[in-house]
Amino acid sequence: MAKKKRTKQEPQSIDTGGGAYIGGKVEVGRDFIGRDQVTVVEQTSEGMTVDAFLRLLAELRQQLSTAKLDTDTSDIIDADVRVIEEQASKEKPSKAIILSKLKGVTELLTETGKVAVAASALAPLAEKAITWAQQLFW
Repeated sequence: MAKKKRTKQEPQSIDTGGGAYIGGKVEVGRDFIGRDQVTVVEQTSEGMTVDAFLRLLAELRQQLSTAKLDTDTSDIIDADVRVIEEQASKEKPSKAIILSKLKGVTELLTETGKVAVAASALAPLAEKAITWAQQLFW
């Protein structure tokens, strides 16, 4: 029997442009990213949007100006709502900051509402904002 002459085989070259090349099957259990992964997240939840959340905060601040609370309480709530608005407007808002500020505003309005009827009308808005924030920001 004649022997077959083996020829030297050149290694295969694959240009991936910088990404990974896998010659066989890959199972990783999660995403396998060979180069770039682009993820787009639309912050909405059951019809809620960040814009609607910001409008709710604007409504809270508007009612705050007419609630006739003492100056210190009004200033503290206004400052906290501004921080919440700034956080909510960021590309990556901090849920911890948003929720802690909203809970503080709600507690302050609840305590103030025991002596000022106008404050008790604002508390439900703040509670609604907490519910929305828990669903919008994760």
